[in-house]
Amino acid sequence: MTELPKTLSEAIANLSADAWRERKAAIERLHGYVRGQGDPAVLEALAERLFDLLMGDQINARAASHEVLGAMGDRCLAVLHRRLDSAPPGPPRRNLVDLLGQIGDRRHVPQLAAIMNDGAADPNLRASAAAGLGRIGGSEAEAALRRLLEDGSEMLRVYALDALRAAKATVPVELVESLVDAPFTRKGAAALLGLSGDAGALPILLPLLDDPMTGVRAEAARALVELGEGLAERGRPGLVRAAIRRIGSATKTHLRELIGHEEREVRGAAIHLAGLAGDAEALAPVLEVMDDPLLQERGLALVTELGEAAGAALAQVASQVQTTRREHLFRMVTALPASALTKPLLEQLVAALDDPAEEVALAAAEALKEAGTREGLGGLYRLMGNPGRVGETAADAVAAIVSRSDGHSDLDLLAGSAWPQSGALARNLSRVAGKLRSPRHVPHLVSLLGSPDVGVRVAAAAALGQIPGEHEGASALSFALADEEPQVRAAACRSLGQLSAGHAVQSLMSATTDPSPLVRAAAVSALVALDNPVALARLRAIIVEDPVPTVVVQAIAGLGKTGLDQDLTMLMSLCTSADHEVVKAAARALQSFGAHRATAALLGLLAHDRWDVRWAAAEVLAARNDRTALGPLRHSAQRESDRLVRQVLQDAVARLEAQAKKDDGADA
Repeated sequence: MTELPKTLSEAIANLSADAWRERKAAIERLHGYVRGQGDPAVLEALAERLFDLLMGDQINARAASHEVLGAMGDRCLAVLHRRLDSAPPGPPRRNLVDLLGQIGDRRHVPQLAAIMNDGAADPNLRASAAAGLGRIGGSEAEAALRRLLEDGSEMLRVYALDALRAAKATVPVELVESLVDAPFTRKGAAALLGLSGDAGALPILLPLLDDPMTGVRAEAARALVELGEGLAERGRPGLVRAAIRRIGSATKTHLRELIGHEEREVRGAAIHLAGLAGDAEALAPVLEVMDDPLLQERGLALVTELGEAAGAALAQVASQVQTTRREHLFRMVTALPASALTKPLLEQLVAALDDPAEEVALAAAEALKEAGTREGLGGLYRLMGNPGRVGETAADAVAAIVSRSDGHSDLDLLAGSAWPQSGALARNLSRVAGKLRSPRHVPHLVSLLGSPDVGVRVAAAAALGQIPGEHEGASALSFALADEEPQVRAAACRSLGQLSAGHAVQSLMSATTDPSPLVRAAAVSALVALDNPVALARLRAIIVEDPVPTVVVQAIAGLGKTGLDQDLTMLMSLCTSADHEVVKAAARALQSFGAHRATAALLGLLAHDRWDVRWAAAEVLAARNDRTALGPLRHSAQRESDRLVRQVLQDAVARLEAQAKKDDGADA
């Protein structure tokens, strides 16, 4: 046998160490060698030593060697088969079967099935073989496991059920139904029924929600959700909903108990079924588990499912809920229909706006944004004076309520005739005005462009760009291009582009020479949005002269609209730029150029060393519908190493092939 290098021998010796850190370090060292392209002879020798440990008496060494052999995969199969042929019965042979089930594939199904079907063998060995068949899956493995369901051993029937579940096998209901009667196999049978996609499983699963064993109830809940999904895929989406809607109060109680189950999947299934059952009492236990983001989503879905009934239930819970749960309660309110927001609940939300805990106040503001009425405006207006996310969320809520109630006069009453000129409240009033998009607020925003507070000037400039139509704000924004702060000048540029202010072209062209790259990029972006041919010469000059790629990228987008030959030539030359962002922008701009030269330039980018450039080029080629690119795209897809890029290339090939087939059919 080949002698192992000293480092590997030391690592194998340390797999038996008492200290966990030493074993972990040894495993990592062996993994490092296994992951590399090691010498086959050394790998075989390493496998032999590891199998010695796997079949030995030292527990830590067995576990560690199993982990490394699992990482070796196919490369230890030859040694595994030799050992399996000569292994004595008992734990050593079972360890080998466990490993074969882990690293084997469908070639090994007959061998595992033969072990499983050997009635004279140790039941534990047969169970290990069954588990392995479940991991491998496939029709041959499933057929063998189905036969095991009829075995005389309850333990083996349980293993067969678990293995079929692991293989995601669809087993006829009649083969599983009898196993529901026996307590030992009931849980596994329930799990398997959930995968059946057969309406016949419904009357079997529903009584299991009231089973004396919690584990069975949990599995039944999970299975019913899976069954509902399977039936929906088969065009029968309402069956589980209709059945759950008819369950009694005792079953609803059992479902509410499962909302606190230790397994997250069971908790989620119980919440989902409570929604189908229309059980508003489930809202209280759901509040206790909403720290989990996934269950928070399920909780919101429950409120949506309950609709009007959730309003009264949440109002009742609100008076009893612990302070630590109030945030989650208010999150639930965001899913309520506006008509379900009761007065007591609205009062709770408004009061919570003054809560010292920021997350509670934030959740209350978000809830008022979704379902609040004008009664909440006073508290939200006060909250708008807070900096950061809380004040901004309050502003969004004010804008939403005013829009729903057409209450612009309410905002005028709150803010008065003279808006504050600095601070968070002034910034957030600008935010509200921008979202309302009403010309009546333009004079206030123009006034705020003269604020001593830079943040307020930026917010006012941004808000003016959101108010459509011709108004004095456009002229004020042109003056703001001379502001001393680059953030304000950049915001003014962006807003002029949004307003399509054609008279501002010259001012924006002047801003393209601003000392701040931020302003230059915003000015170029605005000029591209205005799509004025007067600016084209300046855009070309910027591409050649500006040293900042961010600015150049914005100008490149403008050339993509012209279709002119001189711009095609410039874009093709930019495909050789050293800056990858410039290259990607040039590739995207080439999409609208019909000339075959553009296709050739894009095909050249499929060999670029950066994956994101290749990805961008492939996307553009797919959108151009140039059939001459099909051959090179197929070749690139075959040699592409990046999975994401390869997928885009394959999609591009499929799209062009479909278009070619369509064109050929039209010609015929």
